[in-house]
Amino acid sequence: MGVSNRADEKPVLRIAMVGHVDHGKSTLIGRIRHELSALPGTSAVDPSIAGNWAYVVDQLQEEREREMTIDTTQTFLETPACRLVFIDVPGHQELIHNMITGATRADAAVLVLAADEGVRVQTRRHALLLSMLGIHTVIVAVNKMDLAERSEPAFRVLEEAILAELRAVGISSSATIPVVARDGDNVVTRSPTMPWFTGPSVMEALGEVEPASAVFDAVRLPVQDVYRHDVPTVVGRLLSGTIAEGDALTIFPSGGAATVTAIRRFPENHAAAEAGESVGLVLEGALPERGNVLAPASDPPRTAREFAGRVFWLASEPLAVGEELSLRCGTQSVAARIEEVSEKLDTATLDPLPPAQSLAIMELGTVRISAATPVVMEPFVRLPGLGRFVLERAGRPSGFGILP
Repeated sequence: MGVSNRADEKPVLRIAMVGHVDHGKSTLIGRIRHELSALPGTSAVDPSIAGNWAYVVDQLQEEREREMTIDTTQTFLETPACRLVFIDVPGHQELIHNMITGATRADAAVLVLAADEGVRVQTRRHALLLSMLGIHTVIVAVNKMDLAERSEPAFRVLEEAILAELRAVGISSSATIPVVARDGDNVVTRSPTMPWFTGPSVMEALGEVEPASAVFDAVRLPVQDVYRHDVPTVVGRLLSGTIAEGDALTIFPSGGAATVTAIRRFPENHAAAEAGESVGLVLEGALPERGNVLAPASDPPRTAREFAGRVFWLASEPLAVGEELSLRCGTQSVAARIEEVSEKLDTATLDPLPPAQSLAIMELGTVRISAATPVVMEPFVRLPGLGRFVLERAGRPSGFGILP
């Protein structure tokens, strides 16, 4: 379970909690914290928290007053096997960009569905975005089963409906679990209140989750900055592969050559840099700049000025053919122009839309883009860190895309 950069560290498993607003994502996390005795202070529960477990997670006063999650929050839990990070994302349409930001970091997801409401628009959109983000390990928690009298027939109807929605976006649920998050039914242990259910609790299902193993091990390091104090040092986060002192690297897209003469960390450690680690590199030869990508010449990344991606549009004003805006991919930022929009989808219904020269808010489409300078990228399925991009309008993120 989980991933870790060092043998002596517990693995870390990041779980995105997604679903329609008010379906109980924060409540479920809060109840898990309580059940695992992870609430701050003594084991006694403050009466103002008991029964409203979302207060444990919803950090802003406005969130508590409105009883909804506004920003993405993270809850950290220690278990004997791993460190769990629950990423609670907001369910409102107006906050879908926060959902994307939060879920991007996840290894798996728990999709929370309220028994009294069933599949709603944001349930469907969140499932679609999980598929776009490559998160295919999804546990469904059918919450508020007390409002359906904890009935097996009611659960089976909801189970069939949500599994059909997930299949439509290419996701197979790892488990579908009836829960009452407020009361703890089937949250950490299986509940006698629903004896007809013989599957795992939510925490038991999470215990079986394994993050997708890396399918790409070529070196890719997007350059964050170059510090020019005593010895110029290139800093960035290694997305894949390993870098050791003495390695020869190429700077993309310029093609300059450099050799790693030292790896800098604090405290000092000259061991090879591993994927996921942020390090400083002292190079001999050409110096890169922010936005460049370091990779071996024998296994170069894709570099292109024109390409197509699947774009989820977030801004109220539609994205139009001919529009010029900024594109960010990794640490790169380039001017770009929209050349074509095709294969549009209504994300509320997942139905195809008629052809058009624009992409409206909450629509998904294939967008052909031309960039002012070459962009270094990889297909999303190979390396998400260089396979996703953001379109910015006047400095504001307005669309999210992935490269096929």
